[in-house]
Amino acid sequence: MANSINTNAGALIALQNLNNTSRDLAITQNRVNTGQKVSSAKDNGAIFAIATNQRAEMGALDAVKQSMQRGQSIVDVALAAGETITKALEEQKSLAVAIESS
Repeated sequence: MANSINTNAGALIALQNLNNTSRDLAITQNRVNTGQKVSSAKDNGAIFAIATNQRAEMGALDAVKQSMQRGQSIVDVALAAGETITKALEEQKSLAVAIESS
């Protein structure tokens, strides 16, 4: 007598376990691929919404950080230019004093 998967209770349980394992493996593989525990709203809607909001905040903070770095660079250039002008004026003053005394 040939046993079929439909009449073999042990085979049916094994098939259910295999399907559950395959589903869990697909979920884990999706997490590995995306690098996120919750990669879509259907995984967990509340956490997905919070994570999306936090990613947006991080993007905004990165933009602010870049703007501040640009501002710092501008100030550094202005300070270097000021120092160069000061040195040039000091040289002109010393030349003028040298010309007067001769």
